[in-house]
Formats: sequence, structure tokens, C-alpha cells
Amino acid sequence: MSFKIESIAYQIVLVQFGATILIAFLCLFVDWVAAYSVLLGGLTGAVPSAFMAWRFGSRQVADVGLAFSHLLRGEIGKLLLTAALFTACFGLVEPLSAGFYFAALGATLMCNLLVPLITASR
Repeated sequence: MSFKIESIAYQIVLVQFGATILIAFLCLFVDWVAAYSVLLGGLTGAVPSAFMAWRFGSRQVADVGLAFSHLLRGEIGKLLLTAALFTACFGLVEPLSAGFYFAALGATLMCNLLVPLITASR
């Protein structure tokens, strides 16, 4: 069984964005602060993943050293983007429910494990 990395990466990103929007909508019934905290937490996980998926899908490289260089640059960009989103959320958004924020962030990061497992089991 073979998989294209690009297609799985895009599936992960779509599930992350979909889950974020769905959970944020459901949290509207709990509290407004909880809803936008979930939305921001989910986006903090999904946007850097979308960046990395774009980096994977944008180039076809035959040289292993060049491929590693692209992978490394993409991963560094993803980490910097994540740090910038953390800083923006905790520095600019008030009030922010940290529990809901980190729960949504954890849920989006779990998609990185669950989507390939579900895809492989089909």
C-alpha cells in the first residue's frame, strides 16, 4: 500500500480546519470566550500544518540533500509560525480561556496521528 505524502498532508489539514470549526461552533453553546478560544487554539495548530503541507506539495526535488534542505526550512518556518501565533493569541486576545485553547490545539495535533492511521486502515 503506497501513499502520497502530499495527499495525506492535505487530508490532515482539512480535518484540522473542519474539526476546529465544528468544535468552535459547538462551544458557542457553552460560552463565547470558549468558542473563540477553541477557534484560536485550533488555528494555532492548523495554520502551521497548512504551511508545511504547502511546502511539501509545492516542489518535486530529486536530490536528497536539497529535499532535506526544503524539509528543514519548512519545519523551521512551521515552528516560527506556531510561535508567532502563540504570541499573538496570548498577547493580544483578552480574555482567553487557556484550557479551551490548549484542548483545541491538542485536538488539532492529534489529527497528525489519527488521519494517517484511519487512512491506512481503509
